[in-house]
Amino acid sequence: MRQEIAYAFDSTAFFRQHMEANGLRPEDIKDPEDFLRIPPTSKPDYRRNFPAGVLAKEYTLNSPHVMRFQSSGTSGDRLNSAILSYDLARRQATALAVNRRFDDLWRPGSRPRTCRFAPPNCSDVECATGLSTLADRTLPDGTVVLSVAHDLLATPEWQIVKALDELDICQPDLLLVDSTHFAFLTRWARRLGRRITSPHTVHMVSGYTLMTRVARREIDEFMGADMPVGDMIGMSELGYLGFECHKGRRHMNNRDFFLEFVRDGRPVEDGTMGELYVTTVDDGLVPRIRYATGDYFTPLGASCDCGSDLPVVRIEGRATQLVRLRDGRVVSPGAVDAVVGDAPWMDLYKLEQDLTGACTFRYVANSKEQAGDAPALALRLTEALEPNRVRTEAVDYISCERSGKFQACVSHLSAEGAW
Repeated sequence: MRQEIAYAFDSTAFFRQHMEANGLRPEDIKDPEDFLRIPPTSKPDYRRNFPAGVLAKEYTLNSPHVMRFQSSGTSGDRLNSAILSYDLARRQATALAVNRRFDDLWRPGSRPRTCRFAPPNCSDVECATGLSTLADRTLPDGTVVLSVAHDLLATPEWQIVKALDELDICQPDLLLVDSTHFAFLTRWARRLGRRITSPHTVHMVSGYTLMTRVARREIDEFMGADMPVGDMIGMSELGYLGFECHKGRRHMNNRDFFLEFVRDGRPVEDGTMGELYVTTVDDGLVPRIRYATGDYFTPLGASCDCGSDLPVVRIEGRATQLVRLRDGRVVSPGAVDAVVGDAPWMDLYKLEQDLTGACTFRYVANSKEQAGDAPALALRLTEALEPNRVRTEAVDYISCERSGKFQACVSHLSAEGAW
């Protein structure tokens, strides 16, 4: 860690200024307590100083092996970033190694045929209009980005058929998806009498947003429980931060990153929710020190019988999505999802908290809904979110966010810092 701090100080203008502004130099950081003296860095820091201020001085954006990315803009403006291709690959390999069901996907010399179905802002090509061709949406590494509307539930039928046809053409080994988006595609495929198949074993990596239990159930029911599925924890600027093992637990990559879970400026104990701070290990291009991600997790501290010793966490959600209660407590999107469960009687839901603190739970029901399902869920939500008011509403349409992502839990109170 001291080496990474010294490298960032010597090689990047922004971090040197950050340290000096706080009266610190690398030699001042001798032990874990000293490390906590470094104020966290943040996305606005990297947004303001990109590229010259955050790239190590021996690199430019045109240097060999430099890959450029742009975030989806979930929490505001989109973030430009860069990463070395071999760092990205190393982080991916470390994370994926926790799931043995993905072992056969990475045979030596093979390149998995990959299709992506995710919000348009998460793609590197124009895929929202539906007018582009398959060739237009094929990335340099061979990944095919399937066409999808910016507002998921407003995707026209012809565009859905186009995506299903292209899956038939590509016959992928790997699906990189947003789980809510892919669950939507499976519902349409079922309605149209279509299947999503391949002569190869299809693997699925889910990312971009929280994988709800509702979406996971729909995908498993349609694709079959034998399909290897991994829930990926990642960020566009950092790559793979963690992955779901074959036992269904989420592990964090503490080989390529130094990870902190922080609340009120101090590390939390196991079983307590905290914000993830990331410090890169051996990142030659954009070293990050105590990078506050805005994502919350609960470190569980328990070992996992999958065989991996990477730490296990529970995903809670983003800071801007935490539901604020009048008694001072917060309820995370992960906790809300646990209350909802896999709910076989609904296709989709969104809990939205307005600036008064009141919450509205909207859901799209399906033909399995029984008379008591919604009242029972409304009671559970009321108990979980009291003393705040909760209203439950059945609807036919729920909009996506400005970024094109579909967030199952939204708090305008947290997003606007109005608590």
